[in-house]
Amino acid sequence: MKLKTKFEFKQTRISLCLLAALSTYSVQAEEAQRTKDAEIERVTVIGSNIKRATDVNTLPVTALTAADIENSAAMSGDELLRSIPQMGSVNFGETTGSSNVNDARGDVGSFNLRGLGAGNTLVLLNGRRMVNHPGTQSKSGANKVPVNTVNSNTLPVSGLRSLEVLRDGAAAVYGSDAIAGVVNYALDSEYVGSKLSLRYGQSEGTPLDETTFSYLGGIELNDGRSNLVGSVTIYDRNGMMATERAYSASHDRRDYPGLPEEFIGDSQLDNRSSDTPWGEFNSDSLGTFHLQPDSLSGCVDSALDVEGVCVDQGSTGQDIRFDRGTTRPLSSDAERVNFYTHFTHEVNDNVEFFSEGIYYQAELTNQSEQNHNGSKHRFNIAADAFYNPFDEEVLLRRFRPTDIGPRTVTVKDTSFRVLAGFKGYIGDWDWESAAFYSEAETNDQSTRIDVNAFEKAVNSTDESTAYNVFGGGDINNPNTIGERPLVAKSISDQFLIQAHTDSETSLASIDFKASNSEFFAVPAGDAGIALGVEFRRETYDSDRSKYVDGSLPFTDYSGVINESSLYGSSATTDSNASRNVGSAFAELILPLIDNGDQYAEVQLAARYENFSDAGDAFKPKVALFYKPTNWLSLRASYAGGFKVPGLQQSSEEASMPRRSSEYDPVTDSTYAVIDNRQGNSNLKPEDSVNTSLGLIFNPIENLTFTVDYWKIEQENLVFLAPYDTVLAHDYVLRQDGGTGNSNVIRDEELVASQVNNKYINASSQELSGLDFGLVYDLETSFGDFEFNINAAKLTKYETSVDSLSALVLDAQQDLVKYPNLADVEVAGVGDLIKQDGNPEWRAKSSLNWRLNGWGAGVSVDYVSEFIDTSTNYTSDEGEKVFLPIDSMTTVNVYGSHKFSDESSLEGLYVRLGVRNIGDEEPPLADNFWHGYSGDYHSNRGRYFYINLSKTF
Repeated sequence: MKLKTKFEFKQTRISLCLLAALSTYSVQAEEAQRTKDAEIERVTVIGSNIKRATDVNTLPVTALTAADIENSAAMSGDELLRSIPQMGSVNFGETTGSSNVNDARGDVGSFNLRGLGAGNTLVLLNGRRMVNHPGTQSKSGANKVPVNTVNSNTLPVSGLRSLEVLRDGAAAVYGSDAIAGVVNYALDSEYVGSKLSLRYGQSEGTPLDETTFSYLGGIELNDGRSNLVGSVTIYDRNGMMATERAYSASHDRRDYPGLPEEFIGDSQLDNRSSDTPWGEFNSDSLGTFHLQPDSLSGCVDSALDVEGVCVDQGSTGQDIRFDRGTTRPLSSDAERVNFYTHFTHEVNDNVEFFSEGIYYQAELTNQSEQNHNGSKHRFNIAADAFYNPFDEEVLLRRFRPTDIGPRTVTVKDTSFRVLAGFKGYIGDWDWESAAFYSEAETNDQSTRIDVNAFEKAVNSTDESTAYNVFGGGDINNPNTIGERPLVAKSISDQFLIQAHTDSETSLASIDFKASNSEFFAVPAGDAGIALGVEFRRETYDSDRSKYVDGSLPFTDYSGVINESSLYGSSATTDSNASRNVGSAFAELILPLIDNGDQYAEVQLAARYENFSDAGDAFKPKVALFYKPTNWLSLRASYAGGFKVPGLQQSSEEASMPRRSSEYDPVTDSTYAVIDNRQGNSNLKPEDSVNTSLGLIFNPIENLTFTVDYWKIEQENLVFLAPYDTVLAHDYVLRQDGGTGNSNVIRDEELVASQVNNKYINASSQELSGLDFGLVYDLETSFGDFEFNINAAKLTKYETSVDSLSALVLDAQQDLVKYPNLADVEVAGVGDLIKQDGNPEWRAKSSLNWRLNGWGAGVSVDYVSEFIDTSTNYTSDEGEKVFLPIDSMTTVNVYGSHKFSDESSLEGLYVRLGVRNIGDEEPPLADNFWHGYSGDYHSNRGRYFYINLSKTF
């Protein structure tokens, strides 16, 4: 049942215009001759709030139908987004390799249209915004501002009716976050019948497999005046360890096959850890020393009496570094449930009630080695500690306890949304109003070490409670956990704890909007208008474990207090924030030309939003569509945009102290300094301008070619200066005779202990590129063919130099005055194309065939090369050369059959396919987590799948 709007429609050239948006996989160029006085249904297209009875669209849109989504063979929302070339890197989730307790872990994927970064793409479900995932993660690159995103796995792939991506700024139409564009999910809300589906996929040669079961059902009630649709999807994945792939099996990649000759043997590619079960220590008599197998050279006489183990002076040697590739998961076990229901009821001929509910639940689990202490949690071991053989106080510098069992991580994610509203029409006006509440929660729990309790156990004088850090590792497997037995549970239970992070976000909204496609008449036709208001409330709350929020601090051997007592992890405080947002918008579509041969129209839109915590914003948009002939159309747009700071950025309570070693030019030495990243309630919205220009070319019937140029300029970006740059800035000011940077806290000997680093509006960036599309449909006696190409080229990605970085860069031109800046690198500014991602080209092409229920297809995915800046050398000519990350091309195939109504298997659909049929491996990257760029490339290899569905 669907409420229809009936009205008299005057025949115009609009109805002959081609659909101006290019679909990634299917663009249908339809010519429909309307009959005068016909009954027409008005529809809303993405990018506009005006319901119209035309198929003209002034804006570039990638539209995936249910068939396109199935052809992508995606098993999750994350995989579906990766198939769209205009999407940038995926910076959330385990594919990025992060296992940090302070990062967003679990069943989560991000939206990153144009590569602007998470948070710059507005995500809608059935035209209304979705709640953000509560997990945060630092932006990739040098600017470590925390960001969040809508979780792309919240909605089931198999239940989608369509996915639309507006590749144009739309803040004036939809509000904050629509900087790069808009992603709109549509679930099937009108289905009648029953459908069971089963999907199974297997990564060849590994234990990884995925199973999805889904049910979709819909019934009509009240003599067709009501419709109820419901669906449930259950997903299960068995993961795989990093040892299943050669590129991730070891973190020592110095001799990996295919490396450029210049990088073979390069120590930068040895990412094994110096924090080992052998330990690194310091004492008055031995200085810095470590334990090692006595079969290695360098052993010195000592009081240590462990079979096969000796003492070697100096820091941990390369030959006993710990290889985390042997213990890390490459893909975790995961379970997921998605539920969706939609109900509509025709109250009368003019009014319809609608409601929807969604629920999502997921659990991700994995195991890896226990963490190390690093520089954060060093402590002294008393001379009388039970296992101390040296009869003197010993400093524990580095130690990884691998004999206490693995680090088990379990992350549970849930979210829900309930919505209800009415829509209808009064005269020529369509109106709609709805209210909804949505909430997302993540519960992250891991088996970790309380360093205060661990220090006590190490220093115990009682054998029944003492933990031995002087036992060494496995002498036969010095780089892995090996066969070393676990300590007694009574010992490890003293300091093993369950650390947690419980975070929650919510979004409540109520809106009203109305449109009239025949508001007033102009010479070229009828002008349309839309007006609307919206109020929403957003909240964020994060309850960190007492071991990291400052409740149980740890004091190290030197008296420095670390707010975190979670072994090897930095502190992060509890935080919460909320905001209220009121907004109003207006939109006008004005026909300019309609003379039978040509058609032109302009879209004018403006939106005002007021934020309770970040001021207000008013932004316009202008879009022009011009069709000079039947075979050519032109489009252009100018859109002002804005993005309100994230609640995690603007909360004064949010503090993330990070302690690591950095070079300090003031003291000309490297040591551990705390980078105290702090929220700022005075942040203002980020401003942007998005411009585009495109053409649609239809030289022959059923052939459409599109090209669109786009440019995005952003200002007042929320920025966090890299704290090594802050230290360098402090040095410059002191060299100039000043007192330095007041945010750098130093003692009387000028040793820095902390950098107070607030988020500020300081940076700007500019991106531009080209989108290309080609679609050709061919009907023959031996089947219907559909050929598609969707390609995106990034032509510019430049980030401005903030004032602080600029001062350091200028000073580096005078190394006579500022000699200690010679080796300081100011990161994250300038031209960023190809740097740690941001490839110039991404493309997808496909060819599909259909005939009498049979189908087959082949598709090709391409990502061009980029560089890994973490691994480099300086050539003889003085040029810095970076590790190249090769381009990657994968080919996918499938075959399908739908049994006819005359068959005994009526309603059964079968599909068999192979993704990456050539079993291409992702190119090697110096990523010490997994050895490949998970932001852009897949670890699945050759992947077989089968889909079965049955309709009733």
